[in-house]
Amino acid sequence: AAEPPPPVAFAATWGSFGAADGQFKYPWGVGVDSAGNVYVADRDNHRVQKFSPSGAFLAQWGSYGTGPGQFANPYGLAVDADDHVYVVDTSNHRVQKFTAGG
Repeated sequence: AAEPPPPVAFAATWGSFGAADGQFKYPWGVGVDSAGNVYVADRDNHRVQKFSPSGAFLAQWGSYGTGPGQFANPYGLAVDADDHVYVVDTSNHRVQKFTAGG
């Protein structure tokens, strides 16, 4: 007989609604780098936020606009093996690539 799966355990949560560091307006995409840092595409704040593996706020970058490093509704996010962060900048119809520090 197969072993039953282990129970799912809640690990952590962070954030609340708003525009301050560590707050979100419709977080939409998430990625994790090789150190376990978590990147979140914060859609309606038009930015990316970076958190430690335990959820401590580390950094943010971006603002509303069409220039390099600016976003209009970032919906998705991925991190590659070299810790580059790719952000789907939906309303600007592009993908932007960043270093781990933004």
